[in-house]
Amino acid sequence: MNSVWNLLTGTATKYLLLAVNIAIGVFLMPYTVRHLGTSEYGLWMLVASITAYFNLLDLGYGNGLVRHVADADARENPTLVNQILSTFVVVYLALGVLVALAAGAMVLWVPHFPRLLPSQVPLARFILAVIGIRIALGFPMTIFGAVATARQRFALNNLVATVAVIVNAAVQFALLARGYHVRAVVAGSVSVDLLTYFGYAWTAKRAFPALRLRLSSFRAPLVRDVTAFSVYFFLISLAVQIGFNLDNIVVGAALGTSAVAVYTVALRLADAQRNLANQFNTLMFPVVVRYGATNEPDALRAMLIEGTRLSLTLVFGLSVCLIGFARPLIARWMGPGFEAAVVPLYVLAMTGIVLIGLAPLASILVGTGRHRLVAFTALAEAVVNLVLSVILVRHFGLLGVAIGTAVPVFVANVFVIAPAVCRQLDLRMWDFLRTVAVGPLVGACVSALAVWTIRAAWPSQSLAAILAEGAVVGMIYLAALWTLGLDAAVRVRYSAFARRLLSLAAHRRLAAPLV
Repeated sequence: MNSVWNLLTGTATKYLLLAVNIAIGVFLMPYTVRHLGTSEYGLWMLVASITAYFNLLDLGYGNGLVRHVADADARENPTLVNQILSTFVVVYLALGVLVALAAGAMVLWVPHFPRLLPSQVPLARFILAVIGIRIALGFPMTIFGAVATARQRFALNNLVATVAVIVNAAVQFALLARGYHVRAVVAGSVSVDLLTYFGYAWTAKRAFPALRLRLSSFRAPLVRDVTAFSVYFFLISLAVQIGFNLDNIVVGAALGTSAVAVYTVALRLADAQRNLANQFNTLMFPVVVRYGATNEPDALRAMLIEGTRLSLTLVFGLSVCLIGFARPLIARWMGPGFEAAVVPLYVLAMTGIVLIGLAPLASILVGTGRHRLVAFTALAEAVVNLVLSVILVRHFGLLGVAIGTAVPVFVANVFVIAPAVCRQLDLRMWDFLRTVAVGPLVGACVSALAVWTIRAAWPSQSLAAILAEGAVVGMIYLAALWTLGLDAAVRVRYSAFARRLLSLAAHRRLAAPLV
């Protein structure tokens, strides 16, 4: 299995997916808000945030499944792989039933949600029921994505997801253009999602031709084995849901559905920042598991350094542009009425620098068996996030919710996760941070000055102009990073690696390791 080629194609297709998502979102989000209005759109986003909690019933098995399948596959045991997958088809069918029951209970609870008008209750119930059905049916399909991911066939999953996003957007646009509202749009979107599951089944068979799902292959001990690991992923997933998806619920309960629509703009842009900068990190986990299974600490150390430098390089460059152009971007993109999203976006973007820049550290810890530390740290971070957000929203509104997210993220990553991984891999923390962060910081300082100069000299008059100016700043950032931020030895090594990647792209083979 060529990990370099898989990471390269996986990252490239993931960025293709992101580019499609962003291009569609730039047009479709304001188009949707104009057709539905901020109140109805805000209600949709509020209910979607609530239904996101149904995913917690996964109980962390998704990542645990990837870990155990990758480990069994690395040991060349296809029989065990099929036993694991067959076992968890049954487990996920049971979890899907629990999701359906939870959705039914939530439908009954809807009228009791704070600040929800009686006229909004029927629509909220419909959205909850339809999305709940989609999530319940999707649970057993989880195993197909796990197979492709464990075998590092990231590109297959990404291409299916890209097609689904395009079709979904086309359906949503067509329905809105014909005058339909949220009920039809949600139903159309869920229908496309259900059809997409057949695409993931195809990718699983392509990635693992020996795939055989049989009820007779169910093994109860495998449930216990995976659960012993997955329970900690459940805690991490719970923490993520509290830390990010709960923000809209806090805003909706304290400030109403119109405020949710405004805060959603900041969240969407912060999500774009994290997604654009986080693609390599999302692909690291199965590779780390393989390195851990074969006991390769030098490879882990090198992956940590290069992965963190890459993450910081991407997130600093994106953050300078996002913060520097936030105000004109939101004004030109969404129109009047969304100015209150600007300052919370500043805070969320700076939070993203820490969260994404140091994400490879958590991947190393989880992939090498230190999942307990990551899980309990993430859970403590989420609880503090929730408490601070509830307190601060009363005094500072949307900004208070953003600050409530930022503070625990910084403390957990800088003072807990970073020292732990440095100790594990025998790295001095200061030397590690200096190695990975100096270059991106130099590039950020130079490009921040460029943003200030460009905005003062050429005020942006259109969304296209903002994107063009952001591209110019991005090129300045990369030039400063390369010439001023990286030392000569690193530049020589990266240049050699780039040539090897070009050779790999031409011949689809590369014997040398990634780092």
